Amino acid sequence: MDLQRKSKNIILQQSEYELLCLIKEGMLGKCTHLINEKERDEFLKCGKIGGEKAPYALTFAPKFDDEVIKNAKKGDTLGLVCEDKLVGMLKLESKFKNDKQVNAIFDPHLCSLDNVGKVCISGEFEIYNSHIKAIKEEFNTLKQRLNAHRITALVTSLDPLHRAHERIFSWTIAKADLVVIFLIESYEEHGFDFNLKQAYLNEILNKYFPKERVFIFPLRHIDIFRSHLNPALESIIAKSLGCSKMIVGQNHTGLGMFYDENQTARTILDDFAKDYGIEVVILPEFAFCEKCQIIVTQKDCPHGVQHHAKFNTKSLKELLRLGIIPPPIFMRTEVSSIILSKLFPRRFKNTQRIYNDLFPTGAILENKSDKEFYDELMKFYQAHFVG
Repeated sequence: MDLQRKSKNIILQQSEYELLCLIKEGMLGKCTHLINEKERDEFLKCGKIGGEKAPYALTFAPKFDDEVIKNAKKGDTLGLVCEDKLVGMLKLESKFKNDKQVNAIFDPHLCSLDNVGKVCISGEFEIYNSHIKAIKEEFNTLKQRLNAHRITALVTSLDPLHRAHERIFSWTIAKADLVVIFLIESYEEHGFDFNLKQAYLNEILNKYFPKERVFIFPLRHIDIFRSHLNPALESIIAKSLGCSKMIVGQNHTGLGMFYDENQTARTILDDFAKDYGIEVVILPEFAFCEKCQIIVTQKDCPHGVQHHAKFNTKSLKELLRLGIIPPPIFMRTEVSSIILSKLFPRRFKNTQRIYNDLFPTGAILENKSDKEFYDELMKFYQAHFVG
């Protein structure tokens, strides 16, 4: 049966489906339904839903189902379809006109109604076999097993993962019972694939960190987190999972630091932190000091910025896309190798021959992968010649 042809089905984009999963599991606040017109007006008036502060209204105006919405009546059950699969259902409570003044979670940067749905629908809904629910249950199991109380969250794209990220991981893990890394999609057009980022994150955590105390929460196909523009939303998802602290870098795109009348440094997170009961820690920018030969900040290093090598993700990514391995002071060999083997599959016609000709192979010759070739190459880049 062609699900898209049924008269009472709403067709969802992947990002819409993912957001509905988060809403249903209470990951974006206490509200777990699509709000009605009265609740929308409350949000417009005071920025709250059900008395709880919220950065976005949970209004939904389907883009491609004008006839379905037009014919639907209060109490109707509407199927939710994503990629030709029935993924849930919604019990229609009401319909109301969309309003471009509303900062809606499904259209966070709406400035006109030209390319969006004209009518919002509200009501309770259900998601079948929610993967977000499964991830949340996995997290709660780990939390109980560790008896974790101090839980710290990081929301990051890791595009790519470099040494400054590792410094943050180490600092965070040392001060928490459990660390949650919310891995988000890359914002830039040439950002790395989500699966690739998961691969090198898992590689580094498994090799160099106490993996049992770090939980990866993937936020795949969710556009609203991509641009890193709303740290308040990030604090909400962290608190909703049970985190007591969130780490934010001072260069976070949407942090918006300012000074109050007492000349005290503040950010837009201060009020949200108070409302949601989550502590927000803003970390300084990290750099590698050529004098100290370690990762430093401007506050703890006596040398000037002229001696600091910066962890510029855009430039590191540019090197990798050109096929150049970044120096190990910036990124671990494992990360570079995974990325280059993905970006340049079968780059060399005779990888095995080059490997055998150049590197020690031991008594037994084995076929080597592209990643192993880059790993070995980097070892010799770092070797010191004596004599």
